[in-house]
Amino acid sequence: MSRAVDPRVLRSKARVLTSALALLAQRGITGTTIEAVAEHSGVAKTTIYRQWESQAALVLDAFDSILALPADPATGSLRDDLVHLLTGFAEALRTSPATGMMFALVDAAERDPAFAALHRRQADTRHQLVLDVITRGIDQGELPADTDPAEVLDLLAGPIFHRRAVSGAPLDAAFAVRVVDRVLTAYRAGSSTL
Repeated sequence: MSRAVDPRVLRSKARVLTSALALLAQRGITGTTIEAVAEHSGVAKTTIYRQWESQAALVLDAFDSILALPADPATGSLRDDLVHLLTGFAEALRTSPATGMMFALVDAAERDPAFAALHRRQADTRHQLVLDVITRGIDQGELPADTDPAEVLDLLAGPIFHRRAVSGAPLDAAFAVRVVDRVLTAYRAGSSTL
């Protein structure tokens, strides 16, 4: 039997996450320390450390609080599922306030092993739905049996990230649909390794 969570704990956790997000927007990751969050939120450092073991854990939790995981579209068609997921991803990269933080997290993960480990776990969680959809497509014969789901994910996500972070070319639903169609066409034509 699970115990009910004290409403005061929920309120303080919400204040901490709100403060962390505000500080991330104002000061970036390096300025979003436990001490700064405690001062900004009015929640004691000891209380914050009871919920989050480190700055990295708090920052990733704050990031996750504004970037919801999509639901499995389960349309019955691999293409339709991937179009749904990739157009949603492109839209989130274009419009979500979390996008700037996501790139800052990637940068922090390059420099700090704690951020790297937590970022890897978080990315694995976010990727699992797409991998499941691709695996389902393989199981249903919509892709060759020797298709590597992780490689398909890379080929789908790479162009979307590139447009958002590097080229500056328009990132819209039409582009996401073209990416899905070209990747699926290549794999269905027998190019299980591109």
